[in-house]
Amino acid sequence: MNILFRADASIHIGSGHVMRCLVLAKILSNKGHKVTFATRPQKGDFVDYIQQQNIQIIELQRTSESTSPQNENDYNAWLQLPWLEDANDFIQKTGEVDLVIVDHYGINKEWETYVSQSLSCKIFVIDDLVREHCASLILDQTFGRQEHEYITANKETIILTGSQYSLLASQYSELRIQAEQKRSISSDCKVLVTMGAIDTPNVTLKVLQALSKIENINVTVLLSPRAPHYESVSLFCTNMPSITHIDFSEDVATLMLEHDVAIGAPGSTSWERACLGLPSIIIPIADNQAVIAENIANAGAAIKLAIEDIEPGFKAAFKLLTSNWLEFRLNNFKITDGLGAFRVVEQIENLEH
Repeated sequence: MNILFRADASIHIGSGHVMRCLVLAKILSNKGHKVTFATRPQKGDFVDYIQQQNIQIIELQRTSESTSPQNENDYNAWLQLPWLEDANDFIQKTGEVDLVIVDHYGINKEWETYVSQSLSCKIFVIDDLVREHCASLILDQTFGRQEHEYITANKETIILTGSQYSLLASQYSELRIQAEQKRSISSDCKVLVTMGAIDTPNVTLKVLQALSKIENINVTVLLSPRAPHYESVSLFCTNMPSITHIDFSEDVATLMLEHDVAIGAPGSTSWERACLGLPSIIIPIADNQAVIAENIANAGAAIKLAIEDIEPGFKAAFKLLTSNWLEFRLNNFKITDGLGAFRVVEQIENLEH
């Protein structure tokens, strides 16, 4: 199949949409499908990174002025253009295509309908906002999500829901057996902090400040130079011998395996942590993460903490997590086995028939 992905990364969007699409892209490419990414260059984009993965890329129109979202739910601003302009730009730069895979909160049902009709192709949408779509296939990998929550224009649409379809790189399922063998926490607890590649509200620094008051721990923090508060985090880590700052890791799965607990946002990394049984304190940094956080916490796999509760409540949350470490760990393993991407690829290939 000739498959084209439509996803963006930016300082407003973050990197999660592109990264989970890359998981699918690599599997599909290895199976002989032609894979191309269409993305808009902008501040915080992942254009260079996509190219480094040896994946062909189409650069969409760069806007003369960057549009900033007016609030957390202003997803139209994520697209930087009205949906019709984006769709026409996309169509003009695209040849024949069998399937368009869309992972973008700024793209709507109208875009999907227009592109599908213009290119005579099928549409596969990756989403977690529970919106109406015009697609042959819909995926929402949110833990606890149900198929009936989605409305589609096509009664024959296949809807995949739940964390059994979580899009994880193959390293996670490969390392899972090794992770399952670990049954006790390290004497000096190893803590991994990953609040996302961008972390606009600078929760990373708040978490590190809270961790600096806890004894007998070793902390690794992963934060990209793309993050707007990179310098403040880097400076804080310089003065803290128990904290190691990493700009980027090509193998986050192994990094997770080496740690006992994690502090992170409840985005796509939630399923990565779950697959490797990594107990977590999860801190939502966007409205769309609220449901994920609630479901994971209710499953006993993590402790949910609001940003405003970090300073007064972090120490107690950390003690609860480490005191009940094995129980939290086992509950994480129940959420996903890490094979979801292969299940999704099987469904994609069935669209050919």
